[in-house]
Amino acid sequence: MLGNPKYKTGERVKFKCNGDWLVGTVEIIDAYGTFEQNEEVSYDILSERNGSDCLYKHIRESGVFPAE
Repeated sequence: MLGNPKYKTGERVKFKCNGDWLVGTVEIIDAYGTFEQNEEVSYDILSERNGSDCLYKHIRESGVFPAE
C-alpha cells in the first residue's frame, strides 16, 4: 500500500538481482508514487557487490525481505 512503507531508511534488507540474493541498506523510500511507481512502495538500496558500493533503484517492496 502506498504511503505505508514496510521498511525504514537505514534498515538492512535482502533482495534478488539477476538471480542473486543481495543484502543492502535502504537509502531512499518511494512511498508516494514519486517515481512513476503508483502501485506499491519501492526502495533504493545500497549494496556492496564485487567490492564496490552500488545503489539499486526502484526495488518493489514485494521483492524486499528482512536481512537475516
